[in-house]
Amino acid sequence: MRRISVVLAVLSVVVLVSATACSHDATNPQRGSTSEGGETSMVETPREHLVVLASEQADAAVADIEAMASVTQLLRPRLLLVLADPDVREGIRRTPGVLGVYDTAPDDESFGLSPEEQLFVDAWVARHAPKTRPGEGSNWDTPGFEPPDIPGR
Repeated sequence: MRRISVVLAVLSVVVLVSATACSHDATNPQRGSTSEGGETSMVETPREHLVVLASEQADAAVADIEAMASVTQLLRPRLLLVLADPDVREGIRRTPGVLGVYDTAPDDESFGLSPEEQLFVDAWVARHAPKTRPGEGSNWDTPGFEPPDIPGR
């Protein structure tokens, strides 16, 4: 009997913690925090940025950047995607060997990107473009579309 009450107590704590964690809106681009004076400050969440490096300093720059931000993708030797907030972004921008930090496709063609590097940039840009899919958001049996196969047939 005591064992059951302990299990129930633990489960209620887990449910309470889960409910509290889920009550925060994960899709909100900003988090609010309250200071001692009761004022709310808004802190921007990290965003993904494209970083272009100078080839001759790329290895050292990548090591410095990895110490500051989360690197989500890397195309050696010159391109990487990082997840960073504005303060970290400025630190990355000041890192020796960094030619540019972008949150949209760079307009400057002076980097002389190779075809592979340009494909990397184009794929990153396309990932953020609005999707247009036929039937997006429609019911599965909308006229003009075939319903999915019935399992087992």
